[in-house]
Parts: sequence; C-alpha cells; structure tokens
Amino acid sequence: MLTPFAFAKATTSTAIQCLDAPAAQPVSAWPRVVKNIDRTGKLWGPYQAWTQWAPCAANWPGHATERYTGPWNAKTKTPILLINNVYDPATGYSGAKRVERRLGNTVLLTVASYGHPIELPSPCTDKWRTRYLVNLVTPPPGTVCGAQRPFR
Repeated sequence: MLTPFAFAKATTSTAIQCLDAPAAQPVSAWPRVVKNIDRTGKLWGPYQAWTQWAPCAANWPGHATERYTGPWNAKTKTPILLINNVYDPATGYSGAKRVERRLGNTVLLTVASYGHPIELPSPCTDKWRTRYLVNLVTPPPGTVCGAQRPFR
C-alpha cells in the first residue's frame, strides 16, 4: 500500500508527464509500448511507463496550453547544458547522448557516477553548473566529471 506521501508524489509525476506530452497511443497499445520502452530503460522504463505515462492514455483530465512541442533541433542563442550520470537507472546515458544529438546546440557534461539525478558531490560538476547558470559558459564538448564518492 502506498503511503499518502508516495501516492501524492506518484500522482504529481503522472500529472506532469501527461501535461507535458499527452499519450500518442490508446490504452490498448500500452503492452506493446512498454516492450519498446523496456529496450532502452531496463530498470525503471516499464515501471515509469505503467505508473506515469499509461494513465495519460486513459483520458487524462488536464490540458497544458503553454507546453513546448518543438521543434527540438532549433538553434538556440545560448547553448543548452545537459548533465547526465553514466550509470543513471532512470535517465540512461544512451538517452542523454540521443538528446545531445537531437537538440542541436547542446553540450553534454558526462558525470562518471551512479544514481539519479546529479546530486552527488563533485567539484567538477558544481564548477560547470555554476559557470553555466551564472555566465552561460558550457564545458568543452566531451568533458567528463567524476563524483567524489559513489553514494551519500
């Protein structure tokens, strides 16, 4: 049984997913959709598909009027800084590489660490995140940072 906090968190995540991207497939297609998701996200892919995205196909009641729908390869004035752990069970590194290629003006900062999201102590990651947020400066392409320790 879910605690009230866990239920609220799961419901909030589902609402965000459904408002950001309504389901393109009907509920009857979800067993096939989950098989496709399972190929790229073995650990969390099927779980997230059923708990966060499948409800979107079941007549989700809300509609977002201001969500961005593309184009995703538009050249931005300021480069986009994308940060991803190599060993992230939720947002896999292969997905980050695909996003980097697809977005156009993006620099992927690779963090050779575990977990999700990027919250482990890393002077290198903190340095580049701060430089980007304060001065809009990205690291050179191919930069890899390590974490000081694998877990908190």
